[in-house]
Amino acid sequence: MILSESLIDGLADTLEERIMLPEHSHQKTRQTGRGARQLSYATVLSMLVLLIIPALAADEPKVHNPTGNHVEVRNDIPLFGDLQFRRGFNLSYPSSTHGRNVAAVLRADGETRTPLWRLCQWGTQHSLADAAPILSPAGLRFENAAKRVMIAGSPADRLDLILDIRGGVEYGQHMRKQGEAWPHLLIEQDALERYPLTELSNVRLQLDLRLLSLSDNAPETSDPRLHSAQFQLFLVVKNIAEGSPDYRNFYWFGVPFFDRRYDFSPPHMARDQGKKHATGKFIYTIAGKEVLTTSMKQKRWVYVDRNLLPSILAGLREAVSRGYLKSDNPREYAVANMNLGWELPGNYDAAIQLRNLKLSVSK
Repeated sequence: MILSESLIDGLADTLEERIMLPEHSHQKTRQTGRGARQLSYATVLSMLVLLIIPALAADEPKVHNPTGNHVEVRNDIPLFGDLQFRRGFNLSYPSSTHGRNVAAVLRADGETRTPLWRLCQWGTQHSLADAAPILSPAGLRFENAAKRVMIAGSPADRLDLILDIRGGVEYGQHMRKQGEAWPHLLIEQDALERYPLTELSNVRLQLDLRLLSLSDNAPETSDPRLHSAQFQLFLVVKNIAEGSPDYRNFYWFGVPFFDRRYDFSPPHMARDQGKKHATGKFIYTIAGKEVLTTSMKQKRWVYVDRNLLPSILAGLREAVSRGYLKSDNPREYAVANMNLGWELPGNYDAAIQLRNLKLSVSK
């Protein structure tokens, strides 16, 4: 920016009126005229630097980069809340036939806020409903023989979530057969607000996660067509347009992070089935390599930062082309819900740690 002499003179007069300069400095400027005015120019320019640079910076997106991998844009609108799980969880019943009824509330002693998250334990033989909160230097956990849910870290720090599921306890010596239910351990939440897809330029997923442990309890009898351990994200992409033939109908949009059978999960498109109370809705799951550059089998931190919107729109078109939905108008659809966690159709013990979860949108 180039400032003219007349502009500087005007700014100097304005600043002298608004800023309490030392009395002797003010008098010196007025008495000595042009030479002293040059000092005033220097003063003005210095002050302009101090005033203009912060103002310009205020117009730039703010960034937060705790891991060195994610950049948080100020204009992102969060779709989900309590991303460090401080308010705890509403625990589901083991059977999905109970709907959203709450078997127990799992949270720290003294926490009174209503949880935003559900902790879903469908298909388990060992409910966490009676699990008392256990606080240790490592964090807060709820645990029984078949599973452990831990909010790791101290309340003053960033909090991680550990989901640990134990198929050896759930299955014992039994190997799951076709059509039988399987244990889940996942978190679920409804979107804070539903935004029509046509209003959005971005649906951004950010997440850090690592596989902590994996063991196969029945390696000699596992059938990869039936048995696995899977950690994945699903979004409910739902029709929100009253009057539409698809109003309240939806499809499942999946993001796979881990599958015992693969280094990177392949894409998957099929009907939700394979157990008694499956939804029958269309599942559209992208390939693992679309979000991961490193296989989680290496048990290292992996960093996910992906705009999902193009894939969500592709999933909608595919659901319509296969007859699961009638309307392909993106204006009628929104991300309505998410779930993230383990599905265990095989006899495995597995644990994953996650942090920095964020799913947001930009207009």
